[in-house]
Amino acid sequence: MSERTSRRVGLVGPVPPFRGGIAQHTMLLGRALDEVCDLRVISFERQYPVWLFPGESDRDPALEGHVEPGTDYLIDSMDPRTWRRALSELRSWGADTVVMPWWTIFWAPCFGYLARGLRRAGIEVVFMCHNVIEHEAAPWKTALTARVLRSGDRFVTHTLSDARRLTELVPGAEVGMCPHPVYEGFPDPSEELPKRADLELLFFGFIRPYKGLPVLLDAMPMLADLDVMLSVVGESWEDMSRIVDGVARAGMADRVEFVTRYVSDVEAANYFTRADLVVLPYRSATGSGVIPCAYRYGKPVVVTDVGGLPDVVQDQESGYIVPADDPAAVAGAIRAFADRSDRDMSEGIMRVSANMTWERLAAAALGDGA
Repeated sequence: MSERTSRRVGLVGPVPPFRGGIAQHTMLLGRALDEVCDLRVISFERQYPVWLFPGESDRDPALEGHVEPGTDYLIDSMDPRTWRRALSELRSWGADTVVMPWWTIFWAPCFGYLARGLRRAGIEVVFMCHNVIEHEAAPWKTALTARVLRSGDRFVTHTLSDARRLTELVPGAEVGMCPHPVYEGFPDPSEELPKRADLELLFFGFIRPYKGLPVLLDAMPMLADLDVMLSVVGESWEDMSRIVDGVARAGMADRVEFVTRYVSDVEAANYFTRADLVVLPYRSATGSGVIPCAYRYGKPVVVTDVGGLPDVVQDQESGYIVPADDPAAVAGAIRAFADRSDRDMSEGIMRVSANMTWERLAAAALGDGA
């Protein structure tokens, strides 16, 4: 544990009851920072307008009424008056440093306004970059991202590839790199889901084109001789009927379970615990919070060689690394795992994840090394 500092640090971003990986990340980073500095957290009253969030809700129904301790829910993404209030609160509180997550261009107006106002007040701005450029990239998004990030003083990324991209956007930027921490505080399973096959596979998280679910589904028929079952667990904002019909046409309907809705952390724990292997067949990526989730439950992963995914996987020790867009390679990695006499990769997972801690990330946010 680092020594406590007298610095006053603001943290601006989503925390529960908002759901999703960014909210969990911000909450856990805040708890780590609170151990080493005087912390003030400012979150959102409203995160997204309904038209931009087609899911059921951006709040976790299991956390209805939850208020994260020490958090002021002030910012309405669509009301600049609340941005000014947040800026005023941080200035009058006497913040020395303010940390803000960066993950999507939607927040360019709000976070750009805050960053510029904080710097004018002599307050250091640190961007915690989950994605330097969001997954659905476009030239105008890149230009606007560069404009916002140039308002920062320091930056922290989770991957080397994002660190390189950031220095291209912001030449001379001071960038720290720290791998995404393991979600050690995630809950234990609430029930033991029955195993349905010798080998249980899990695809977890929002279903979006860049995550390559069709690649994994195309790999499944190549494993027809194995006793294997795949669970696809995560909310989709797209019509899944074509994908589900394709699985049926391939004769895999009895091998693939679709749970295409939001699941709470507790329910997610049940699926991770049942799984033998977690598969991330991404077509593109920066990093992923799914790997730290898998490691939390001691589960090895199959990842594609894109972005920063290989940075936190030791091939054949904590999982497998395969080429992107290659169903045969994905199937080969799954088969290699199935053929192991000892499928326990917990020692390898522990070695790889030893430095994937929230304490280390908090130190990086404070500029104390990464």
